[in-house]
Amino acid sequence: MNSKFLILPLVALTVIAMMASAVSAQVSPSYDPAQSTSAIPDANNTIVVTGTATERVKPDRVTAAFAVETVDETAGAALKKNSEKMDSVIAALENAGVQENETRTAYFSISPNYNYTEFGAQELTGYTVTNSIMVESSNLSNVSEWIDSAVRASANRVDSLSFTISEEKLDNIRADLTQQAVDNARDKAEALARALDVEITGVKAASLFDLGNPPVTPLSLSLATDAAAKSVATPIIPGEQTVTATVAVVYEIG
Repeated sequence: MNSKFLILPLVALTVIAMMASAVSAQVSPSYDPAQSTSAIPDANNTIVVTGTATERVKPDRVTAAFAVETVDETAGAALKKNSEKMDSVIAALENAGVQENETRTAYFSISPNYNYTEFGAQELTGYTVTNSIMVESSNLSNVSEWIDSAVRASANRVDSLSFTISEEKLDNIRADLTQQAVDNARDKAEALARALDVEITGVKAASLFDLGNPPVTPLSLSLATDAAAKSVATPIIPGEQTVTATVAVVYEIG
């Protein structure tokens, strides 16, 4: 696991600035040099540093949406076609290893289609029915087969495909990275303290910044139809995601 510097988001930098301002060195307002022969009282001196730790992690969740879109002169006819095709898609996905509890309806619509005359009048030409089913699973090994099977079974759209890290796995990774980020911050603080010829005496405040877990989406889904037609498996690579923990720590110095 490697640690490196990252540019913090604007919100993080603002928080750090507020933290530094809140604990900056101050002299007590009640102190009057003209009425005292003692040295200036110790100020509450602090230094602010950030620490970062990063790890590349393989995702363990996949989400994909397969859609069937049909068009006919009447809503009923378009719906009948769509239902038959979607039943075939669901059956194909189940045969490819998708479990029943891993699927749900993502979107459904029936909408009229119009042509417009040169005078701007609407002319009803038929209806479009769209039904999209969402698959959410921890089985990443069969994604290519799911796409090919769904397309062969009449799915004519793959609306989305993304890979993410589950919250359970992410929590475990973040716990380890947080400790690394704190260690990284401490190393920086000690180096700064040595350069300033001061000593770290304690921790005044600390904050942890979560940079999130953005999903990884394959660059292209257009290969699905062609690959299915040629009986060639659609190339899908989950890749890795970067998980980062960043801390801001205010150290007391003396």
